[in-house]
Amino acid sequence: MSCSKNEEKKVETPEVKLTATPVTEMQKLMAEKAFKMLGENNPIMAHKYGADPAILVYNDTLYVYSTNDMQQLEFTKGKLDNGYNKITSLNVFSTKDLVNWTDCGEIKVAGKTDFAGAALWASNSWAPAVCWKNINGKDKFFIYFADSGNGIGVLEGDSPVGPFVDPIKGPLISRSTPTCAKINWLFDPAVMVDDDGRAYIYFGGGHDPDKYEHPMNARCAALSEDMVHIEGEPKVIDAPFLFEDSGINKIGDTYYYTYCTNWQDRKDSKDPDKMPIAVIGYMTSKNPLGPFEYKGYTLENPGTVFGAWGNNHHWIFNFRGNWYIAYHTQTLEKTVGCEKGGYRNVFIDNFAVNADGSLPIQKSTKKGVDQLGNFALGNVVPAATFASSRNAAVTSKQTVVAVKDGAYLCLKGVEFKGTETEFTAECIPVEGKSIRLNIDGIGSAGTEIGTKFSGVSGVHDLYIILPEGCELISWNIK
Repeated sequence: MSCSKNEEKKVETPEVKLTATPVTEMQKLMAEKAFKMLGENNPIMAHKYGADPAILVYNDTLYVYSTNDMQQLEFTKGKLDNGYNKITSLNVFSTKDLVNWTDCGEIKVAGKTDFAGAALWASNSWAPAVCWKNINGKDKFFIYFADSGNGIGVLEGDSPVGPFVDPIKGPLISRSTPTCAKINWLFDPAVMVDDDGRAYIYFGGGHDPDKYEHPMNARCAALSEDMVHIEGEPKVIDAPFLFEDSGINKIGDTYYYTYCTNWQDRKDSKDPDKMPIAVIGYMTSKNPLGPFEYKGYTLENPGTVFGAWGNNHHWIFNFRGNWYIAYHTQTLEKTVGCEKGGYRNVFIDNFAVNADGSLPIQKSTKKGVDQLGNFALGNVVPAATFASSRNAAVTSKQTVVAVKDGAYLCLKGVEFKGTETEFTAECIPVEGKSIRLNIDGIGSAGTEIGTKFSGVSGVHDLYIILPEGCELISWNIK
C-alpha cells in the first residue's frame, strides 16, 4: 500500500522531507540475525536483549520488565562479555495474549552518570521487581531495582510505563540497613503484595567459598504502607546454596521463596541434598517472613536444554488463572554472531504445581506457551507489536524501520470477522514502493490479501511486509 497519511502531509508541506528514524548498528544486526522459527514463541521478543524478567499484571494486560542487556551490547558490540556496568535502564514489554508483544520502550532508572535516570544516586539498574498497589484510592506502580550489587532503590509512577520518580532520593536498602552490612551482593529484589494489602521485599545473594552451603545472605522485610520504606529489621533466610535471584509467590495459603543456586563444586558438600548448580531452588512457609523450609528445586539451568550456560533468573506468576515462569537464556548471542557472551533474552513457559503443593521440575522450551485468545482488530496498533519479525529494526521511538526489502512483522492468531475492508498505516514511506499484507505465511507459503480487501474471515497469522527504508509508526485494520 501507499502510506497515505504521510504522503498527504508531504504534498501539503513539500518543503519538509520526511526521513526514517536512524537505527544503530546493533539494532540493525538484531533485525537481520535474531529471529524465531515458525512455531516458536520463545524468546518473547528477539529484536532486543533483556534479562532478569519481572512481571506485572494490571487489568487485562501483562507487562515484562527486564535488565536492558541491549544497552550493554551497544557499548561492547558483542566483542566483550556482558559486564552489566553500562546498564542504567530497563526494558518494558506488554501483551494481552502471551504471544504477541508490544515493545513499550525503556525506563531510564539510574542517573548518576548521565543524569537521565530518575535515581540520581544510582550507577546501574539491574534485576527489577515490580508491583502495584491502590494507595488512598489511586493505583500506584513501583519498581525496585539493584544498583549493581551494593543497594536497592525504588521508583514510583502512576502507570505501568511511567513516568517514574525517585520518591526517597536514595537507596531503600543499603549496607547501613540492619542485618545487611555483610551481605556479599545486596541486590536482586523480589516483591509481593499479599491478599491483605501488606507488602514484602526479598533480596540478597553471593557467598564466601567456605560458606557456600549456607551463605545466610538472603533477607526479607515488610514494606511500609507507602511501599517506599521498610518496616522492622530484615530477617535472614537460610537458603541452601544461595547464589542470587530472589522470588516470592503465594500459592493457596503457602508462601514460596525461590532463588538461583550457586556454582560451587558440590563434591565436598556435607549437605545430603546437594542441590545442583544454577537451578531454581524453592522453600516454603506459612508466614511471608518465614522461617522458610527447603523443599528442592523446580527449574534446571537453561544450559541443560539449550547448551548456553549462564546465571538463572526467574519470576513465577499467574495470568488468567494459569501459572507460568519467566526466565532468561543465552540462546541468541551465537545466532547473532556475538564474539563474547552473557547477552540474554526472556523466555516464558508453563509452570506446574502438584496437587500437594510441591513443585515438579519445569520444562524450558523454545515453543513457549499457547496464545491466550485471538488478537482483535479495529484499534490502532503500535508498530512495535508482533510475535516475530525479520529485517525489521525497532527504533528508540518504538517505530519499525525495514533494513532490507521484504522485511516483515508477524502477528499470530489474528481474528478477522469478515467485515474488515481496509488496512491503513501511519508511516514514513518509500517512493514507488508499498506495504503488503499476507496471511498464514510469506511468499508461496501464504496468501497476499492486499490493503483493500473483503471476505477474509477466521483466525490467521498476519504478515505486514515492508519495503526497505519504510518506517512504520502504527497501523489499523477495520
